[in-house]
Amino acid sequence: MRAIYKKELRSCFTNMTGAVAVAVMLLVFGLMFRYYNLYNGVLTFHYAVSNSALVFYIAVPVLTMRTFADEKRLKTDQLLFSAPVTLRSVVLGKYLALVTVFAVPVAVMSLYPLIMRALGEETLLWDYTCILAFFLMGCAYLSVGMFISSCTESAVIAAMLSVVFIFATQMLSSVFTMISASALTALLFLIILAAFAALIVYLMTKYAVLGIAAFAVLACVCAAAYFLRPDWFSGRTESVLRVLDFSTHFSDFAGGVFSVPNLLFFVTYMAAGVILTVQSLDRRRWS
Repeated sequence: MRAIYKKELRSCFTNMTGAVAVAVMLLVFGLMFRYYNLYNGVLTFHYAVSNSALVFYIAVPVLTMRTFADEKRLKTDQLLFSAPVTLRSVVLGKYLALVTVFAVPVAVMSLYPLIMRALGEETLLWDYTCILAFFLMGCAYLSVGMFISSCTESAVIAAMLSVVFIFATQMLSSVFTMISASALTALLFLIILAAFAALIVYLMTKYAVLGIAAFAVLACVCAAAYFLRPDWFSGRTESVLRVLDFSTHFSDFAGGVFSVPNLLFFVTYMAAGVILTVQSLDRRRWS
């Protein structure tokens, strides 16, 4: 795994993807810090970090889109399959390299609260809890983006799907007040999630019949549960959407209180992305 990690870390900066991502993140962090804390005199770093989330739309696709898509397109993935390391080691090596690149600008951002402290402000615990929440959310997005890259040969498609996923998970908190809390609405959202799950099955197996079968089974289970216990679905729409709601979990975490459930939320996405990537590559090796 160490060899894969070093190779990927070196590759991130030799093909400029890592340098571009780091430069964009540092630029955005600097601008937000200057605008909120230095220019407007905001006493905490919370607003600067929260509004820096737009870097995910650039940094995550740039870092992850070529992770496995180019390997598949250039047929160099066969070298990975024949290497004397497990697929788990390959995936973890690549993922840790992405996390390391992402951690560089976050480490620089961690110096800003110290500058504020030198100016007489004492909100370090809140500031660093917010930075930790930002870092965990970025690691979760990198894991999902890596999985998306493993499902396609096109780096452009991988980047676009990553942007769509980031946009959806950032905007869900704004959707809560616009939707109905009825049982039927909850059922519809569960069926939509079933469709996404079936899409993942198809992308991993490339068998349309298997994807359709997975959707049919999940949809039938949801429909049966709705007709048997419709009262259970009432008011469950927000609970369903919170499965994909990164923004609210980040805001709760970044409010200055260390939250174990929100920590587990992001760690779960990190683990799920790595596991799904391993399964996707394993399917490709035997196909």
